[in-house]
Amino acid sequence: MSVPVPDAQRRLVDRLHQRLQEQAHGHEVACIETHLSWVLVTPTEAFKVKKAVDLGFVDQRGREARRQACETEVRLNRRTAPSLYLGVRGIDANGQWVLANDRQAVDHAVHMRRFDPAATLDQLLCLDGDVSDEVAERWIDQLVDQIVAMHAQARHATHGGLIDDLRRATHETVPSWRAVCEGPEQWDRVDSVLHAIAERERALDGLCRQRRSDGFVRECHGDLHLGNVCVFEGRVTVFDAIDFCEPLRTLDVMNDLAFLLMDLLVREWPQLAWRALSRYLDATGDHAGVPLLASAMAWRALVRFKVARLQGGPQGEALAERYLSGAIQLLSPRQPVLVAMQGVSGSGKSAVSQRLLACLGAIRLRSDVERHRLHAPGEPADHSADAREAVYDALFDRAEGLLRAGQRVVLDATFLALAQRERVRELAERLQVPWAWVQCEAPVEVMLARLAARQGDASEADGRVLIWQLASSPKPFGESEQVRLMHVSTTLPLSHWDSPDSWLPLWNLLGLTPPPSEALPD
Repeated sequence: MSVPVPDAQRRLVDRLHQRLQEQAHGHEVACIETHLSWVLVTPTEAFKVKKAVDLGFVDQRGREARRQACETEVRLNRRTAPSLYLGVRGIDANGQWVLANDRQAVDHAVHMRRFDPAATLDQLLCLDGDVSDEVAERWIDQLVDQIVAMHAQARHATHGGLIDDLRRATHETVPSWRAVCEGPEQWDRVDSVLHAIAERERALDGLCRQRRSDGFVRECHGDLHLGNVCVFEGRVTVFDAIDFCEPLRTLDVMNDLAFLLMDLLVREWPQLAWRALSRYLDATGDHAGVPLLASAMAWRALVRFKVARLQGGPQGEALAERYLSGAIQLLSPRQPVLVAMQGVSGSGKSAVSQRLLACLGAIRLRSDVERHRLHAPGEPADHSADAREAVYDALFDRAEGLLRAGQRVVLDATFLALAQRERVRELAERLQVPWAWVQCEAPVEVMLARLAARQGDASEADGRVLIWQLASSPKPFGESEQVRLMHVSTTLPLSHWDSPDSWLPLWNLLGLTPPPSEALPD
């Protein structure tokens, strides 16, 4: 429930606005008003004043409550945007700045540096032709690294974190959802999504509660869509975490990540979504949380549907339909499959498989990443026979868990030994999922050059390792394996593998209908 803003506070903001305008040397100071705040924007800075309102899920009527809300906003957002959030300022009765803890402060404001409002990722990625794939991928890599760091340092919670907790925090009810829909047909679709999410919640309740006990429910961002990510001073920066309602930011980390993945998928940037998910999982090893993604993403899509419906107008209606259709698609089951990349070091497996992820809609497991995960930070990786076997054990354990959860999986390893390749066949046949090989090949001189130039990769292989691999006479594929094999020349431009048509032999081996332009699996 909303209440009118007190006249005294509105007059105070007007005085502050006037003073800022006087100091702006002829430049306009904009005043942006939302349901929770006013934001006064100068040419270089921004000041957010919390409204003295009670909206049910947030009560900011008290001065102390607004001061604490400002401090919480700065604390939360300095985790990812320390250069944007400068601190909290006090405001005296004359609309003058004072220290935040000054007894003359009658109100407070969050002090920020200004950034270009057109520099958010939801807008930048829509600039057809103006943003190269390389730049977009670099932005996503920076964004995921920032999320990983934020989740790693986030406070752990022993309560909340379930979708039902989010629903209670926002007072979501059947009548409230029905009221936002345009007619019975749209309500039927929303109702079907709500029922599907509820069914998944019940099925995953044990996992959700176990993850909360294991520390995966934390004080996250809570509103991690592309509109809350900007490029500031050349780097991707996450801002505007939910400060006004603790239950809305107290989430399973996978639920927090789900908002970003959903937004990328619904906006039809699957290559970035799958890149983001794989990078996050490589960094965290949290593959056990993947089963939570589908229902969390569908819920986030419904939230954006509601926001778009309330926005109204042609653009709002188009967005609402996109998010509602996306929610339905995100919950649609898919056929899990297993694809194993094979080739010596430097053959291009990782580069090509990265392109395959978007076309196939899959999660990649890399032996090089798992090798590092099995060792303490700073210790050199162990390449002994026993260590290699341990890496493959970890690789197949994770693959089985993902396949059982309905995921599509790409294994990235050398698979030089017949015994290792037999494990691929055995796993696929035991779980009764389609499977295939992708063999990556390149001239020796090309592979040596790649290894010499490699930087910042999980693999530690160099030219000596490659020569050893070639000299060890890796077991060639037999006739029974050949029928499930796609040969790939990795000297082709990487952009060649962005097209689903380039993977037609693989779709045929897997029995999939090309191109597989589906959303995230359940």
